[in-house]
Amino acid sequence: MSTCSTCSKSITRTQLKIQCNDCSKPFHAVCEKLSKVDVEFFTGDGGAVWRCAPCAKERRTSLRLESSLTQGSLTLEDVMKAIQDLKAQQVQSCKDFNNSYEALNSKVDDSLKVNTDLSEKLSKFITTIERLESENVQLKVKLHALESRLEEQEQYTRRYCIEIQGVPVRNSNVMDTVKDVGKALGMEIKEEMIDACHTLGKRKDAEGPPGIIVKFVRRTDADNLLAKRRAKAQFSTRHLNLGTDNPVYLNESLTPARRMLLKKARDFRRTNGYKWLWVRGGKILMRKEDNGPVINVKCQSDLDSL
Repeated sequence: MSTCSTCSKSITRTQLKIQCNDCSKPFHAVCEKLSKVDVEFFTGDGGAVWRCAPCAKERRTSLRLESSLTQGSLTLEDVMKAIQDLKAQQVQSCKDFNNSYEALNSKVDDSLKVNTDLSEKLSKFITTIERLESENVQLKVKLHALESRLEEQEQYTRRYCIEIQGVPVRNSNVMDTVKDVGKALGMEIKEEMIDACHTLGKRKDAEGPPGIIVKFVRRTDADNLLAKRRAKAQFSTRHLNLGTDNPVYLNESLTPARRMLLKKARDFRRTNGYKWLWVRGGKILMRKEDNGPVINVKCQSDLDSL
């Protein structure tokens, strides 16, 4: 953006301007009292020459001196007058230069102040962003810890529960079916030992009868029934005198999150050659070989680190 040599103000793109043919300085057209037609006349293809007032005066003096010199009528007074005019022009040029320099200096100072203010604001924004990022990380850690504690508490409440899979319910009597399973495993189950029992919702893609969930009054009764099942190999419906020979499974009841983690652990076991995978006390445990260390899988990162 250029600066008018008359008013020392900036010349914007929308303002009419004109440039001196001799000194090449820009001017506001309005400062030189030129209309749009005048500007178009001097800047068009006609070759018209426009000079600013100082250059025009210098031009006239120069022409007069040249004419006097040619005609042999140049006097000492003319020479002194020309020198005085040159001095005056030099003083005016210095004055114009100082004014332009001061205006430019002022603009530089303003720009520096704006840059300083922007730098301070940017520094504050960066500090705020860093603080928010740090708080976000801390909140994520706290949220993960709270979710883990909540999931652990939910899993703890399921320590009294056992899920039975593969057993059809006779005459819609779930309690009698649970008693039959206990009897087949060598454990007498009485109604007062059970807080609640019912069938589970069956998935559309699942085969066989819906599962049964049993909540015992005492956790030791649930643990004893699971121990009886682990001690009995190849437990199936034929042990319940149902006329079929389909496997029957008794498992600890897991939370949805832990059930999903168990599924991922099964996939990991198959693809990575782990020999053992089991659930005990709500914990998902793995072992690669018979005498290898037992790995407690608490989250996906535990599998990723193996």
